[in-house]
Amino acid sequence: ELRKLSWSGIPKPVRPITWKLLSGYLPANVDRRPATLQRKQKEYFAFIEHYYDSRNDEVHQDTYRQIRIDIPRMSPEALILQAKVTEIFERILFIWAIRHPASGYVQGINDLVTPFFVVFICEYIEEEDVDAVDISRVPAEVLRDIEADTYWCMSKLLDGIQDNYTFAQPGIQMKVKILEELVSRID
Repeated sequence: ELRKLSWSGIPKPVRPITWKLLSGYLPANVDRRPATLQRKQKEYFAFIEHYYDSRNDEVHQDTYRQIRIDIPRMSPEALILQAKVTEIFERILFIWAIRHPASGYVQGINDLVTPFFVVFICEYIEEEDVDAVDISRVPAEVLRDIEADTYWCMSKLLDGIQDNYTFAQPGIQMKVKILEELVSRID
């Protein structure tokens, strides 16, 4: 029902919670949400503690370098170019790549971070224009929660389309085949 109601747009005040629910990150059961959020946020920061220092290892240098090249190309530019945001995006993308070795990091995944981050940050800011936000004014604990929530929602999205990013892109190949069959039937 929520998915159907959301099709024509989601009001800004409920957009963050709705995105978390529709992505499958938060359970529908209201009583289980706080514990789930706490557990998933703790789990994400355990990943950072365990994996993030390996970005300097020779085996991961290419991945980390590509992430650092791609982030400044993202939009909205003013928000993304703030040092704190860049650091957050680097961590999210690097941790996701390390935890998903079949696909790893490929250009394009970086663009999936921005919408989640922007929706979640809007819950804590007053500015209408996200590019005008000074991230340094957002409390560190709020940024930590937003970072973890962004990681998990992006991961949930990528779970459904990861085949598009693996070797030979079987997900895309399958979609092209379906499109080919559809066009053939219509012809």
